[in-house]
Amino acid sequence: MSNDFFLVAWLGLILAVAFLGGFGAKKIKQPAVVGYLSVGILLSFVTSRFLPIKDALSFFSEIGIAFLMFTLGLELSWDYLRRVKAIALWGGIIQILLVIILSLFLLPRFGFDFSTSVLMGCAFSLSSTAIVVKILSEKGEVETLPGEIMLGWLLVQDLAVLPMVAILPTLSLGHNFGALALSIIKAAAVLSAVWFLGRNLAPKFIAWVADFGSRELLLIAVVALCLLTAILTSALGLSLALGAFLAGLVISKSSDNHAIFSEIRPLRDLFSIVFFVSLGMFLNPYLLISKIGIILLISLGVILFKFLVVVFLVLYLGYHTKTALIVGLGLTQVGEFAFILSRIGLSAGLIDENSYSLILSVALVTILVTPWLMILAPKLYFLLQKATKPFPKIHQKLFVTVDKFSQPGGLELREHVVVCGHGRVGSWLARALQLLEVPYVVIDYNHQLITELKAKGVNALYGDPADMDVLDYAQVDKAKVVVVAIPDEATQEVVVANCQTLNPEVKIISRIHRKEALARLKTLGVASLIQPEFEAALSIIHRVLQFFGVDKEEIAGKIKRLKIEHGMS
Repeated sequence: MSNDFFLVAWLGLILAVAFLGGFGAKKIKQPAVVGYLSVGILLSFVTSRFLPIKDALSFFSEIGIAFLMFTLGLELSWDYLRRVKAIALWGGIIQILLVIILSLFLLPRFGFDFSTSVLMGCAFSLSSTAIVVKILSEKGEVETLPGEIMLGWLLVQDLAVLPMVAILPTLSLGHNFGALALSIIKAAAVLSAVWFLGRNLAPKFIAWVADFGSRELLLIAVVALCLLTAILTSALGLSLALGAFLAGLVISKSSDNHAIFSEIRPLRDLFSIVFFVSLGMFLNPYLLISKIGIILLISLGVILFKFLVVVFLVLYLGYHTKTALIVGLGLTQVGEFAFILSRIGLSAGLIDENSYSLILSVALVTILVTPWLMILAPKLYFLLQKATKPFPKIHQKLFVTVDKFSQPGGLELREHVVVCGHGRVGSWLARALQLLEVPYVVIDYNHQLITELKAKGVNALYGDPADMDVLDYAQVDKAKVVVVAIPDEATQEVVVANCQTLNPEVKIISRIHRKEALARLKTLGVASLIQPEFEAALSIIHRVLQFFGVDKEEIAGKIKRLKIEHGMS
């Protein structure tokens, strides 16, 4: 049989096992990419000696890299970049540099050369935007303070991929500093030229194609632009991935960028699946087994060091310990761009297949443990809180609000509302209470927010709402109502339990994100539970039934029945 038949057969097999891997990963609540990599590793036992197929698949995986980098550039929002807080900008840059420096210091002691150590440092410094965003979305914590910090931090890391992709291939020139400098200058010149031409011509070209009103023409134009730019940069001595990233970046300001993304996304998803499965296939399975000890050791080192660096930076920049722990545990993994960098390094001769397999293995291990680490964050915070209580100075420094004694005379409130969390829900509640002239106090661990609220004359406390001392200072014992507006379920339960201890008569209202939290919070004594998504659904149902002329009594009956079925009556 011809090689074409074998290639098509292998592609079909890859997509079939990718489905099984993705399905299995979803079943155990892991990101789909973990499933793709895992089945690729299993296939590697068959394909490790079948080089013609591996060479052919590398072509498809290169296209997958191109589309991944193109959509990364397309999705970057320059307006958002201008709003990124100092913590994301400086924290992200310093964290990347520290991981690279530590890699250069430690990895040579394990026998890795300079180029390999640099590439590993770059790869290990990057976290996974896709995985972190997915976990935050599932937990309903995208717009919380830790969620915003993580997203800003990840955005800075994504931008750091650009200079890495441009500079890493030049390391193959070794210590020829003249050639190295010339290569970097050439890279800068090419990038500037592509950027200038793209920013002036690409959006106009895309708009001209879009005016024809043909989705097919728009898709063809976008794919051609992506691949031709990638080929151009590759021909000029730069990486194909860099060209694809630039193509996406230059049209990100186009008014049609959302339509472009929706058109190219199926292609990106298809080829990126082949890319991730092929990554696993290109691993040396026998090396993976023989080097399992060093893989786990490096994985543990990466997780611990990234965690400690991020926690220190977040604390140093003035954020609460709880925020620091959540952000630190959320950014410990090695992300999907490590796969791209390692592939570029392999193609450029910077690393051998053993180092390539090691990088992918470490990334896979750290990705696998990420969901569990992010679930662990609140529990680790409470454990650390208890562990430091015998050491008052450390405990006060890490956990007790810095505002506690900053207001002479303290708070003088009675029959008031304690608002725990000043995010989307808490801020609207506080505004309503202000309009009604109902006394209230806000508790939040976003120091900048609390400073702004206090400047406006709002009773506001900086600290963790789950801290008994903070709740006591908010005078929960004299409060009429406590509203738990924070989304984290573990923290909600502690807040409710502590409020009940301070004031068994207080009425507690809590938001919930998942239906599974209903029974637990009801058992703890919450008077009223609100699920924002469910309440939004009821409002939409009410409007729809009105349009169909259903009378008010029947609408009320249907909504009541839905509440009973949902357990919210």
